[in-house]
Amino acid sequence: MPIDIDHVRFASTRDFLDNILPVEQSTLDRIYRAVREPEAELYVNGRWSGFPDPANYEEANLHKPFVKIANEIAKIAGEEVPQTEDRVREASWKDYHSDPPRFLEPAVERIRPECTLSMAMAGDAVFEDASLSAEQKEKLWWLQFVAVVEARSTPNQNEVKLVLKLVDCLRSVMIEQKDRRFVLGILLSAAQASVWLHDRSGVLGMSVPVNVHENPKDFVHIIAAMSVLPAHRLGFDPDMRLAREPSPPIHMYRLSSTGPDKFDIELYRKSHYVTQWVIDTKSGAFITLSAISLIRTNVAIGSGCMVWAVIRYVDRHQDPSRREVFVLKQQWKSKGHLDEGAIYEELDAIASASGDPDAQYLGQLELREIVEIEGEVDNTATLIQRGLKDASQPQKRLPAFNAMPELCVNFVDDDRRGMVASYAPGWNAKVLRRRTRTRVVLKTFGCSIKFFTTLPELLTCFLHAVRGHRFAYVNGYVHGDVSTGNLLITTVRQDDSIEHRFQDIRGCLIDFDHAKEVRPVSLRKAKLEPFDVSTTSDMIRTHHPEVVERITEEVMERACQLVNFREPEQNVFTRARNLSSYIEAALQYHEISGRMPPPNKVFTPEHLGWNADLLLPPTVDIPRDRFRDGPRLGAPRTGTPPYASAKILNEEPVEVGRWRRHTFLRPSIVVHDAIHDMESLSSGVLLHLCMTHSGPGDARRAELVGEPDPDNDAVDAPELRRIVYCFFEGPLEVIAWNKREAFRDCESFEPLVLRHIHPYFEPLRPLLRRWWELLLLAYGFEGGALHELDTVVSPNAEQRQQAAREKRHDFFRKVIYAEIGIPTPPAQQASAPPSRSNEYGVMTAFDTTSEAQRQKPVTHAHDVPRSTPSPTGTPVSKKARKS
Repeated sequence: MPIDIDHVRFASTRDFLDNILPVEQSTLDRIYRAVREPEAELYVNGRWSGFPDPANYEEANLHKPFVKIANEIAKIAGEEVPQTEDRVREASWKDYHSDPPRFLEPAVERIRPECTLSMAMAGDAVFEDASLSAEQKEKLWWLQFVAVVEARSTPNQNEVKLVLKLVDCLRSVMIEQKDRRFVLGILLSAAQASVWLHDRSGVLGMSVPVNVHENPKDFVHIIAAMSVLPAHRLGFDPDMRLAREPSPPIHMYRLSSTGPDKFDIELYRKSHYVTQWVIDTKSGAFITLSAISLIRTNVAIGSGCMVWAVIRYVDRHQDPSRREVFVLKQQWKSKGHLDEGAIYEELDAIASASGDPDAQYLGQLELREIVEIEGEVDNTATLIQRGLKDASQPQKRLPAFNAMPELCVNFVDDDRRGMVASYAPGWNAKVLRRRTRTRVVLKTFGCSIKFFTTLPELLTCFLHAVRGHRFAYVNGYVHGDVSTGNLLITTVRQDDSIEHRFQDIRGCLIDFDHAKEVRPVSLRKAKLEPFDVSTTSDMIRTHHPEVVERITEEVMERACQLVNFREPEQNVFTRARNLSSYIEAALQYHEISGRMPPPNKVFTPEHLGWNADLLLPPTVDIPRDRFRDGPRLGAPRTGTPPYASAKILNEEPVEVGRWRRHTFLRPSIVVHDAIHDMESLSSGVLLHLCMTHSGPGDARRAELVGEPDPDNDAVDAPELRRIVYCFFEGPLEVIAWNKREAFRDCESFEPLVLRHIHPYFEPLRPLLRRWWELLLLAYGFEGGALHELDTVVSPNAEQRQQAAREKRHDFFRKVIYAEIGIPTPPAQQASAPPSRSNEYGVMTAFDTTSEAQRQKPVTHAHDVPRSTPSPTGTPVSKKARKS
């Protein structure tokens, strides 16, 4: 995927050479003298031997001489600088333009480098294995590259296609090589050469290309540096070694073409998920059993988050049923984002001091660390890009493609917009988004909540997650990204028997990557001044006597306090109207929720849940040093689109249709708070499970698998597909529009959406409806967020429960007993249903015309509605991003 113009920077050529590719001057002088020796015949009459004459230039004649000269320079550099353990063991420059890899499929619509600096691990013999698929061969091919080269006949390095091709190749190396921190590439255009660096923050290029003939020493500098620098200065991770039991682990860059360290295709032939690594930390080494999530590494710019199930390396020979399984998470945290490990650490300390039992429903920390290399913090700003400033020469700014709006919805992944318009050094002076590599190891190991076995178990785990969320929120952190991937079923180990190890389960909320720091609840209690409610009460008694008769004075006073708190400048008429609407809504919710009315039919604050303190907004009066990543107007919003709140997905206000004609409360600025996570839990995760699954054990509904079959599908199957697509599995603009529309047309939610939950989940329909009504009340009046969850008794389905239990046990067994591992095939997804679009061109669920009344479905473009922010791509579910 192309990168955003905001992610490309340029540094002066001299600074780039001296800092990114440093070679000691005396060493460089020796290499340069050896290269210039007349008998070497490498540089003759002011030109590199074999390079095409500018007067008769042919692009095809550039690759061979470049590779030949580069290999000669590398050979001389290797003779001048003795080999060490921290350098790439064997590498040579290869020409894939003149000699395309015959073992790969033709490069139709594929991005492949024309020349590369390649390790010796994957020779032609590796790719001749008939059991390897074409896709496996392609991935293995990318594993061998140290650096890549893109060459063109044009003398102008500003050519857009040339830059695009090189950056795409760099991106592919970053994606395929999981032990890469950054990657280098060379841009050749006639006699010009420039070096580019791609890391998790973006791309850094030379401001002015080097003329290889006029400045031969700089060209020697580039090639020599890539031959003699330590591997971590070329982008490799020195903490990650390839596990190859019973042999000792080895760095990928230390593999050789022959001997005991020869590359073993069995280590990589299946997938990255089963490839095992030994990862060094400050608390000792861990060996991975299986990857849990690598999907964020498929985006070159961003966190690059990788998650594995691991054990301590020293325990690898223990009985698998006795060794402890951890979860290791490594990622590049951007500046301004909270440190997930620090959050766990702080909440652990609070739990130890308070004894609050709800803390057990959050991830439990084993260790956290900021990764260092040779004593320096591993970050993109100082260690990788060496603190280089933007090139200073002024240039005319060129227009950017697909420019970002000032206020955008930022859904985790960063490199999803248009590519840099042109390579124009100097004009694109952007602030580097600094990223620092961190690791967190959790004692919490579990599987997604989708692997529940009974409805009571599902609700128990949900309740645990709610309690864990509440504990974090009360103590100053709102999670910000609730999804099925972050709600786990964890095991409580009873003994060493594998049969009994998974009997006691617990729900757990994890993944505070996108958490927001808010003022702790104890410091947000509003101090309400005495307020005279008599005038407002009299007006309500006059116009709405039936409301006043059903409440106590305390309810009236509390409602007045909230309305005055929200809109202190309102006149008495407007306040009375808002007040009566709020009380009516609360009474209606109490009735809908199925609770028994008070014996005397008169409601108190306790009956309505109004006996809690009013809380100040989370952004009020928070010191800068405490509120490091405070919500602010225009701040990016985070979430997983299928589960994210309608208010988070939409820039314009989300209005509750039931109350918007009866109140005059202005919508407040959207700041991610507990209520938005509660929406993610109820109308996101739980509703999604009930609509897309047929029961326990992650069994997807048959109606949603495969292509539609008009002859055999149930009558409601097309409608079900459309609802699921519109609310959960469509593009971002479709999900955002329909979730907002659900609140506007809130009375249609149950007959349109809830009726499609699978019969297995029918006992949960009252709970889902009650939670929906709670959201309507909370969003309509913003009177506070409530954490509630009803207990629902499930029907007896022992056979399915046992099958689901075995499926979950199989998941744990595969990880715990992993030797090489078996990748689990992805679930078959439903195809997009026939489109029904609104006037904005956005597919909508809010069209109740029956299928029989339609002549022929018409597919419309998914244009961005006027009320929705410009989409940045087609989002997928968190599970899809993580597995």
